[in-house]
Amino acid sequence: MTAIDACKRLGCDGAALDEKWGAAKGAGDIVKLGGGFYCGKLEGGLYTFNAFFMSMRDRFTQPGGKIHYFSVAWDAADLSWADFRGTLLGPTDPSAAPPASIRGTIFSDWKDLGLKTAPNTGDNGVHASASPFEGLAERMNWLGVAPVDDPFGSLCIDAGLTDATIKDWVLDPVVGGGSLFDALEDSDVGPCLSKLGELNAL
Repeated sequence: MTAIDACKRLGCDGAALDEKWGAAKGAGDIVKLGGGFYCGKLEGGLYTFNAFFMSMRDRFTQPGGKIHYFSVAWDAADLSWADFRGTLLGPTDPSAAPPASIRGTIFSDWKDLGLKTAPNTGDNGVHASASPFEGLAERMNWLGVAPVDDPFGSLCIDAGLTDATIKDWVLDPVVGGGSLFDALEDSDVGPCLSKLGELNAL
């Protein structure tokens, strides 16, 4: 079932469904089927796709809801993309994040930061793009940036990707037998561009 249908079947709202999804995750009853696409076995043997979506959407569409963004750049020789996400940012579960990481700091200082509740896996304080290409996708989606006007988008065009291909690929299609985003995850700019070129040649 979709998240909406699961709410109807279980007679609950998005927040309650998200709690059930968290319980399923803790029990190891969730599998990833593709980029951003998950199936979980909830109570009563109910199989649901992306049951976290309803509560996630509610947080960003409620009156007064805000998203603050930062566009950052650095030298890969000083910090790899994998270390940027794994060490600097910290793991998805903020309670397991190193104290010096961004998520670890938010988790330990959430009261001083004025947050209403402690961060959790679904609402962990900060998100970071999983690759340079995913960063491009998010800038295009959230900011309306055209590939030609984006630093990494321009590199993609120089590497042979057409504007149409980029616009199709930022939706994370199956390319080369799997999720495009998954194939690029944690790659630095150079390797990311090389992989995009390989996939574009298929």
